[in-house]
Amino acid sequence: MDANELSAKKIALQETFKIHTAENGFSYEEWINPAAGSFYESYKSDLAEIDEQMAPAIQYQS
Repeated sequence: MDANELSAKKIALQETFKIHTAENGFSYEEWINPAAGSFYESYKSDLAEIDEQMAPAIQYQS
């Protein structure tokens, strides 16, 4: 996926978060410790996947 596609995917994902919290409120408890299969778990997983592709971890050479 190129950078534009990743950016569009991240924006769409953030929009789902905005809609979810507008309808259901924000739960700090669920954010910190999301239940398996919950909205927060899938959101954080999807966001981490996109972020990893956009900015991969630095690989140090020894």
